Amino acid sequence: MNTRSSLNTTSLPALWVLAFTLFFTSMVQAQGQLSSRVDRTQLSLEETFKLTVRYNEQVMFGEPDFSGLEQNFDILSQQRGNQYRSINGKAESWTQWSLVLAPKKEGKLLIPSFEYEGSYSDAIEISVEKPSGTTGIDSEKPVFIETVISKNKAFVQEQLIYTIRLFTSVDLSGLDRGDFAVPDALVKQVAENQYQKNINGRPYGVVETSYAIFPQKSGVLTIPPVLWTVAVQNNQGYRYDPFLSRGGQRLRLRSEGDTIDVLPKPGNYTAAQWLPASQIELSQSWSQEPNNFKVGEPITRTISIHAKGLMASQLPPLSIQDIRGVKYYPDQPQADETVSAAGINTVKTESYAIVPSQPGTITLPAVTLTWWDTVNNRIQEASLPVQTIQVAESRAATSPNPASGAQQDPSQQYAAEDAAQPSPLAPASFSGSLQQRGLWFYTTVLLAFSTLFFAMLWRTARKTSTATASTPAAATDTQATEKQAYRKLKQALQGAEPQTIRTALLAWARVYENAPNLSSLHQLGDIWPPLAASLNQLEASLYGQGSSRFDAQPLQQAIIDIRRHGVARDKAQTDSGLPPLYG
Repeated sequence: MNTRSSLNTTSLPALWVLAFTLFFTSMVQAQGQLSSRVDRTQLSLEETFKLTVRYNEQVMFGEPDFSGLEQNFDILSQQRGNQYRSINGKAESWTQWSLVLAPKKEGKLLIPSFEYEGSYSDAIEISVEKPSGTTGIDSEKPVFIETVISKNKAFVQEQLIYTIRLFTSVDLSGLDRGDFAVPDALVKQVAENQYQKNINGRPYGVVETSYAIFPQKSGVLTIPPVLWTVAVQNNQGYRYDPFLSRGGQRLRLRSEGDTIDVLPKPGNYTAAQWLPASQIELSQSWSQEPNNFKVGEPITRTISIHAKGLMASQLPPLSIQDIRGVKYYPDQPQADETVSAAGINTVKTESYAIVPSQPGTITLPAVTLTWWDTVNNRIQEASLPVQTIQVAESRAATSPNPASGAQQDPSQQYAAEDAAQPSPLAPASFSGSLQQRGLWFYTTVLLAFSTLFFAMLWRTARKTSTATASTPAAATDTQATEKQAYRKLKQALQGAEPQTIRTALLAWARVYENAPNLSSLHQLGDIWPPLAASLNQLEASLYGQGSSRFDAQPLQQAIIDIRRHGVARDKAQTDSGLPPLYG
């Protein structure tokens, strides 16, 4: 007893050291990331903006060093908060610091990179302009609105940014923006910011709302006046202000309307899809190195369109040229829109599996997308260059294929097969599968002899006779089940729909192989190597959409030969004198 107690006491510190080491290692591996963002990158000297610094871990003590801001900015306020959320079972937590900053001077000012726990954020450039003074602003009113349009002339379907600003030097208890709509245009709100601004020495709070407007036809676009309603608190200093409604409770603020000249598509733009944008780029990625192509094995290529100033609905599908010796199986395109005060940015992603059908050199043609540059007013092209790829033989290409014999139409061979009762055992040529089933075979034979022995002892009993007769019924049921599954497989192969073929093939194989855990084409390829090439083609076809068709004939022929081998082997066993399994 003393020895055991001493051993436990001695090992306890070692366990604590091990636990601490594992915890420290996991903390190092899970080091958080630090990032910075601002709500505005362009402002005047009297305005403020918000800086948010985020660390994607929970922080209990400490913070980044913000003293580097003091060279160019005044820190008006600073707050810290911890956040947690869970989406679809994926938990995420972070800590963020929110700072309200005011620039100290005009020009290009830099928010420095911050460091925390070995992670660094990116620096951000801020453009600060001269004070705007009172131009276009009635600074005598305690509450008023103004509107700003990004340009007075634009092309049809080009993005315009329309900004509405509410200025208030009094406390507001409510704001109703109403509906904002523009005839003959698509409108989408992209940003809402709040900040402070000094006008003639008087501090104002500003509520800024930005909209992206896409004119849908050329001519004159009329933006109607904006009507906002605000509720003003009864502060003493402004209760009897002459600009407020009687009682100082509610104000209706109306802007002036705007007009925009909308130009038609330029005559020299001949591309099928009209894409007016400030920037469009193409990028690509691969599921694995494209130099590892093998015949019949898919590799997924993903191409992304990065567009500034276009919605996802404006981006067309990419045109991928068909080339000899290659099949394409596209996936459903994905699009992601992000919005800010600068407008809409869209990333549209198209993925498709590339399956070579022959070895050698294949050349993937260039991918191009023509667009109209709204900044420089000219035609541009985004492109990915031509790519040359070497394709190697598939590993299954050198395996003997039992389907290489007589190429009789499989639909004609099905009728002849239905007259036979195939054994649920595997073909004799597949020795690996036989070894796995040897124990089951001898166990079944032993059970059969035992049943006959007890039947002789109790043959006078009706109940025992009935139990003995149930054994061949079980065999009949097994064969009937296999036959039903095979008929469904034939129907699926004739329909040539990949997903239906996969489901029916696995269902039949589970019965034929007596393998209820068989669940993938990869497992089936391990059991039946001669089917590997056809199964690879079937796997690749699952990447396709509804219009893709799978060439089922090689797979049909191989399955027919498998069942035929099984029937021949059973006959050979019966002729050699072995007793049949079920009497």
